[in-house]
Amino acid sequence: MANWCNARLLVVGPPGDLVQFSRRTRSHSGQIFGADMLEGEAGMLQSERARRLGPGRLKKVYRFQIRNDDGRTHFRRVSRRFPGLLFVLTYFYPSSNSCGSYLICRGRSRHFLVPERRWQALVVTHGVLDELEEDWRYWEASWAAMDFAEARWESHINPIVEKSA
Repeated sequence: MANWCNARLLVVGPPGDLVQFSRRTRSHSGQIFGADMLEGEAGMLQSERARRLGPGRLKKVYRFQIRNDDGRTHFRRVSRRFPGLLFVLTYFYPSSNSCGSYLICRGRSRHFLVPERRWQALVVTHGVLDELEEDWRYWEASWAAMDFAEARWESHINPIVEKSA
């Protein structure tokens, strides 16, 4: 039985590099995303429009699911083909309530795991109960955990993108 992981990929970089990456995801999506990422257990790969992050920088967000993996190894390989871009891969495993993120650039990565105490605080904050009718509260807590894990790398994004330019 497959163990599905919810994932979000934030891609940041100069407009030319990000537009090239975005075009590649549309024309050759299988070269950027695995088959399980293109169509997961609960839906298809989704993306937001690219947005300006600051002077000379854009960001684009992709949402998808991954089967039996968190995607780190896959996106480390992808990042080698796009050295001007920075990737923040955030994941949440519903089966274990495990959440974290990776900062990925030029084939290298750093990891952050949301502490168990933080997850428990989010569960309380969102009023998660063991009742099926309240399932949406669990998903809100999981999204908040993913936001927390992604935010871990905000202070690292500008210096790394500037260095690779």
